[in-house]
Amino acid sequence: MQVQLTAIVILLLLSAVFSAMETAYTSLSFVQLKILENRKTRSSRLAYKLSQDRDALLTTVLVGNNVVNISVSALVTTFAIEFFSSQAVGYATGILTLVILIFGEITPKQLALMHNMRIAVFMAYPIRFISILLFPVVWLLRLLSSLITRLFASHTEPSITTEGVMHMVDAAENEGLVDQYESDLMQRAIHFSETQVRTIMTHRTDVFCISDELTIRDAFPSIVKSGFSRVPVFHKSAENIIGIVLVRDILRAQLEKRMDKSISSILRQPIFVPEQMHLDDVFFLFKKDKLQQAIVLDEYGGFSGVVTMEDVAEQLFGELYDEHERRFPDRIVEREQMPGTFLVMADTPFQQFVDELDLPLDHQKQRISTVAAYVLELTGDIPQEGEVVQSPTGTFRIISMKGNRMEAVEFSPTIDDGTLL
Repeated sequence: MQVQLTAIVILLLLSAVFSAMETAYTSLSFVQLKILENRKTRSSRLAYKLSQDRDALLTTVLVGNNVVNISVSALVTTFAIEFFSSQAVGYATGILTLVILIFGEITPKQLALMHNMRIAVFMAYPIRFISILLFPVVWLLRLLSSLITRLFASHTEPSITTEGVMHMVDAAENEGLVDQYESDLMQRAIHFSETQVRTIMTHRTDVFCISDELTIRDAFPSIVKSGFSRVPVFHKSAENIIGIVLVRDILRAQLEKRMDKSISSILRQPIFVPEQMHLDDVFFLFKKDKLQQAIVLDEYGGFSGVVTMEDVAEQLFGELYDEHERRFPDRIVEREQMPGTFLVMADTPFQQFVDELDLPLDHQKQRISTVAAYVLELTGDIPQEGEVVQSPTGTFRIISMKGNRMEAVEFSPTIDDGTLL
């Protein structure tokens, strides 16, 4: 009797161990796995190696757990018949089920969730030994399981996605590990390499440029009035940008008394980038060539706009202003009178709009450059002031137009029921 009771207790403990191991390894996050990988202890690295072959690990643990549970069930049944009667088998089974649930499943798994890394490292060598011992059985079960799985799963989803990383950042902010500014910075950094130049450039209609036929003296007053330190220069047509003039070069020409020479004598060779170039490529191009401004070309090679290092930096750190720059209102502002309704500048990059308002949108919408482009895609034509446009994510109302150009919209992330005024 004593031997049987001891065996039952040992098997129950093994059931708890297997349950804890299963939960510990399956609950390891990506960050925890990287920590295990970079540790120098052998057990940590073995735990990381085991976690990489999760299929074999789970099969081994489940085989061991099932063998233990079946064994303890058989022992309890035999014990009940031998020392009591066959009528006691039902009571013994009920008690055993309750004990296994509490002490062999629920409690060990709860503890494993709280100490998953410690348990994974501590049990690395035992689980390795068990996997070698049960290798033939595990191999056969994995083979049969994979054949069945292929019938229902043609492909597996990646374990790490951009959306998953964004949720991790949000979770870190909710837990207080990072503040809101750091969270916003990380989210902008995630989308930095996905954002195209056309979403942040200054459109050619807003670009101040001068003709190469002017002299330095003639061009200087208008350049000073514009407030820009770098000005594109065109030849004959504003579509044909041939260079960039710097204010410091004009000042140097003034000191050298060359103000009556053509502005083309102090031009600097511009760099040209396509609209589709991503911001990380533009950033490294600026660093490599030690430049601060680039000319953006459309798909036909025509002048589309300009982009500066400041524009690129603002995608990470938000709006930057110098002492001579007029400060504009924030691009997205919640209305005080109508909480949940936002005033949005139409030239706001669409990705910024999605991120700040946490909107669920189709991945394909990333090709859209600005909020105005998104609204135009919804309407299919030039909207009028006051026009209400419905979208899958909410309701837009056109606030102001400048000719055919959209300047500001009002957005509510709910479908308009007639209350958006």
